[in-house]
Amino acid sequence: MTKRNGFTLIEVMVVVVILGALAAVAVPKIFGMVAKAQAAEIPTAAGSYAHLQDAYIHHEHSIGTWKDIGYGAPGNGESKNFEYSDCIHEKKPLSNDTENILGWRASNRFKLNDCTARSSWGVILVSIDDNNVNYRQVASSAECAALTARWNVDNIDASACKNGN
Repeated sequence: MTKRNGFTLIEVMVVVVILGALAAVAVPKIFGMVAKAQAAEIPTAAGSYAHLQDAYIHHEHSIGTWKDIGYGAPGNGESKNFEYSDCIHEKKPLSNDTENILGWRASNRFKLNDCTARSSWGVILVSIDDNNVNYRQVASSAECAALTARWNVDNIDASACKNGN
């Protein structure tokens, strides 16, 4: 009898089923990582804004517009995945009784995982005294906050924000 080299149909089918099961587990995880990678520009852009605003506050004792502080949003206000908005339209004096101010906003142009299109991320300036503010980083939904670590969920009133620089 001659020995045959090769695989039986059963062996090939078992391998195909195993590969299908692995793909069913791996593909959603890969797409989830893609959305997180796309959202990675949000914390970087927000951090740059906060650093520039801090320097401006310490020098001018006021909260400034993007132009005042020298901030340039990614893509001049519109990147491949996000649109950025300046929410401060004029220099605002800083004092103990200054209300919380939405200073920076980003909205996604497309759905990212469970985060629907046109959702928002924002940086809210919370006055501490005449020279200092805290920055609260917020997202409009838990699904969006999950894409950016350590961002809280809160309402973002973006009605006064304008796009671009």
